[in-house]
Amino acid sequence: MASLVTDVLGEFTRTPEQVCLRYPAPGGEFGALTRADAVALSMSTAAALDRAGVRPGHRVAVLTRDPVELAVNVVTLIGMGAIPVLVDGSLPLPVMRRCLAAAAPDAVLGEPLADLAGRITGWGGRGVRRRLAVGAPVLWPGPSLDRLRRQVTPRQGLTDPPDDATALVVFTSGATGPPKGVVHRHAALRAVARAFSEGLPPARELSVAAFAPAGFLGPLLGTTMVVPRLDLRRPAHVRAHALVEAVLHTGAVTLWGSPALVDRLARHCHRTGTALPTLRHILSFGATLPYAVLDRVRDCLPDVTVHSVYGATEALPVSAIDHHELLALRPATAAGHGVCLGRPLPGVDVRVLPPDRPAGTGAPGLPCGTVGELAVSGAYVSPAYLDPAATGAAAPAKERGAHGEVVHRTGDAGHLDGQGRIWFHGRLAHRVQAVGRELLTERVEPVLEGVPGVRRAALVGVATAGERRPVVVVERERSGPGRAEVRRGVREALAGGAGGVPADVPVLFHHSLPVDHRHGAKIDRDRLARWAAPRLRRP
Repeated sequence: MASLVTDVLGEFTRTPEQVCLRYPAPGGEFGALTRADAVALSMSTAAALDRAGVRPGHRVAVLTRDPVELAVNVVTLIGMGAIPVLVDGSLPLPVMRRCLAAAAPDAVLGEPLADLAGRITGWGGRGVRRRLAVGAPVLWPGPSLDRLRRQVTPRQGLTDPPDDATALVVFTSGATGPPKGVVHRHAALRAVARAFSEGLPPARELSVAAFAPAGFLGPLLGTTMVVPRLDLRRPAHVRAHALVEAVLHTGAVTLWGSPALVDRLARHCHRTGTALPTLRHILSFGATLPYAVLDRVRDCLPDVTVHSVYGATEALPVSAIDHHELLALRPATAAGHGVCLGRPLPGVDVRVLPPDRPAGTGAPGLPCGTVGELAVSGAYVSPAYLDPAATGAAAPAKERGAHGEVVHRTGDAGHLDGQGRIWFHGRLAHRVQAVGRELLTERVEPVLEGVPGVRRAALVGVATAGERRPVVVVERERSGPGRAEVRRGVREALAGGAGGVPADVPVLFHHSLPVDHRHGAKIDRDRLARWAAPRLRRP
């Protein structure tokens, strides 16, 4: 069977004039990479990399913020049978260095600054056989990809690697633990494309996506992807104006982004009266979608359908739910029953396992309504981490099911209802023990975020006097009620039984809850607990 990349490039050849990627250009415009341009650039890139000594099975770290170079290099490497390694550019440099050392790449493709740093510090490890600068100026003294492209005859085609060969390594964001290299096979990439096409049809529409993989994911899905103006070192900080600019300049139909970015866009449109007439869908990734954010989107973009998508680097997408169904389930979430993530998409099996059980015990899935650990299996679930030790370390994350299938234990607490829908209760690692009960964040925080004046709320466990004490931390809306009124509202919600939290739990205020660097939506609870600890000791 031909590989996904071979199929995609074949389709590109048959429809050469279509645009596969739009990207920021000088003067506020957006450049266009046609399918013909993409094929030609891919063939010359493959010949250049071959001349540089890149072979099937080689790991190649791709360190560039240029959306065209990122897309072309990743797709070409996959098609050559080499293995692109992607590390989040927003990670702190020491963490990036550890990720690259763990990946042990055979080659590094980096923009000039990254290339220079690699040569001076040796990051990437001693096994790096070749370093090529990407997007280097003409007079760049070292080896560059552009120079090699001009020296070679373009290839006429790419290979068809075996389905079970490794196609791609993507490091997790580190939001729920140290970043881990996630291994994806060639067969899985085809399954991912099928899952998006069949389970999330809006993903095939002209889309704006404010995250790094957008450049190569769009072509693999056969759609035109638009990358807005953003710094890939700080993707969570993309400005709302940049998203508006990308939609209006390109006529995008779909927007991909985290709940934080969706909220930023909605607030901007509400404040400025901006209309986005072509936008019809929003795909929200990276965290659960707060109802307050959904309300703001519906208020300023009434013709847009919002889809909340659940997944992980190890398995994306897993499930989805649109706002019509989500709004009908609001009372259940407000009553502390968790957040609905929708039904599993085609090709995905979700079961609930007893939490904290050892690996390989073969326990069956728990019945509907019983809370446990969400576990996922399917054609595009990653079979392993790059580090074999990590594969068995994340709670553990990987094991085999009754029929030999890979089962990824997500570390998320949840249950399945009678309609097969997934309900999320929070991360197992974020559970907080109270007197005689176990508190789960997503049974508490959505309730508190319904209190007027609360922008975000977090339940954390703070170590005091030898025990972990539940604490609620609130970030207020800047233009909302004062602290006293908000505190009173939070107390009333807690007294009403919000997720089982004791009514006398300490309530602290934080000017801006710390969040992850990739999505800007997942609360950094460890950091927040360290912030809260000394404040609890004050009289």
